[in-house]
Amino acid sequence: MQAQTNHSLGTKLFLLRVLRNPRQLGAVAPSSRQLGALLAKHASFDDDSPIVELGGGSGSLTRSLIKAGIDPARIYVIELDLELANYLKAAMPHVNVIHGDAADLAHILPSHILGKVHRIVSGLPMINIPQTVRQQILESCFQIMAPGGAYLQYTYSPRSSIDANTYKLNKKRLGTVFLNLPPATVWQYTKQSAA
Repeated sequence: MQAQTNHSLGTKLFLLRVLRNPRQLGAVAPSSRQLGALLAKHASFDDDSPIVELGGGSGSLTRSLIKAGIDPARIYVIELDLELANYLKAAMPHVNVIHGDAADLAHILPSHILGKVHRIVSGLPMINIPQTVRQQILESCFQIMAPGGAYLQYTYSPRSSIDANTYKLNKKRLGTVFLNLPPATVWQYTKQSAA
């Protein structure tokens, strides 16, 4: 019952934040369970490597990762909105919630996980983010990632929201979830090997 109450409070808080700043959150509703399940399927790399989630929102994706069997202690959620970050800390005390900027991961994540992150999952509205900030975020992600790591991004556009060629990345479409509001497509990005 408590989990249901926390989830309802999170949804209300999320919707209030959307009304105040729709471009920052980039969504009209929290992510669906189906989207969370698709991301969780591709996010789990091994039994103990950390997973970084960018833009925790109301925690719907975080809950999906946990439901898929990922240990909450492995999950590091980065949330820029202080009110949402505080909600996530209270609602999910076993998850590592960090109030901070995704463009500064090397400075806000614990030093012992730097270089060991194999999966970063992002719900950030990359289409709404200025190109210079988008570049800083992607550079920040690949800076802290383990060799061979992958960045997973979902978008409400059927096309990739990140120009892979510009950032010298390989991209792969992992699937589209029609049971999401609006429908969402998940993309995986990896570093191109040096020629």
